[in-house]
Amino acid sequence: MKELILCNQTVKVAEDGMVSLTDMWKAAGGKKKDRPNYFLENDRTAAFVEELTKAGNPALRISKGGRTPGTWACKYLAYKYAAWIDPAFEVGVYHILDRFFSGELSLQPHRELHDFVLKQRLSEQMGSLAGRALKQRQQEKGALSQEQQSLERKYQLRIDYH
Repeated sequence: MKELILCNQTVKVAEDGMVSLTDMWKAAGGKKKDRPNYFLENDRTAAFVEELTKAGNPALRISKGGRTPGTWACKYLAYKYAAWIDPAFEVGVYHILDRFFSGELSLQPHRELHDFVLKQRLSEQMGSLAGRALKQRQQEKGALSQEQQSLERKYQLRIDYH
């Protein structure tokens, strides 16, 4: 299972290339009027699904349970669904899905991003360690000062001037 980010929402793409229309619906705002089942009940959509199926393309999968519940569609039907929802959403979907299906959008972490995350975590850990050490130093400072004064009194030569 792969995941894309669309409108700050995760959209899953199955290994067989089927896109979660349920996730797309959530990314589009999750309005009741835009639910995938309303789209699929449309006569033109039904005819489109029929043509895709005739051409040998598995177009639609509806899963009520299991590990991947929801409405899943091939990329062509996902594009059509995005267009049905809203023109601006359609443009965003085309941009992201085209990049994904062409291989241009890599979902694997890039080395540079990986190195940055490691650098950031190390910096946070060092800051945390430094902060804890500073706090410990502040707590110990008073006790060390008292111990120093005690040792100075204990081992110092005292000369009394009378």
